Amino acid sequence: MKGLKFTLTRWLASAAVLLGVAVVGPLATAPAASAASGCAGTVVDSVKHYDYLTGAHVATSYLYWDGTYNCVIANKTGSYYGVSTRMALVLMRSDAQQGDSGNFSYYAGPVSLYGKGYCVAWELDMWNTNGVNTVQDRVPAGGYFHCG
Repeated sequence: MKGLKFTLTRWLASAAVLLGVAVVGPLATAPAASAASGCAGTVVDSVKHYDYLTGAHVATSYLYWDGTYNCVIANKTGSYYGVSTRMALVLMRSDAQQGDSGNFSYYAGPVSLYGKGYCVAWELDMWNTNGVNTVQDRVPAGGYFHCG
């Protein structure tokens, strides 16, 4: 009986460890930007955005490519994270654009455009709680890039 109890205890401990690896392992290795974005594909570029008035890092935008579509999302950070402020995120190519604008607490987007055979750019505008436009970044500053 003592041997059976020891074997059962060892088996349960091993099962718990294996279950923990199976559940926690994938969570620990999942890319954070992809998990929260709603964009398919792989991150091909990311840009940090800074408040013109304070110099503080207030958002990071991520551009994704899945082989057919480009997708962009802008995640708030720092003192802007969790605070509802106006944001406008626009993904552009030479003949079309798509956007997401409104008052957001955590992120703007995702915004997607068909990208095969096109080059893209995006722009992020953010306003502070006083309604002052403090971020206006076009990526790249001129022209288009990340051609699909």
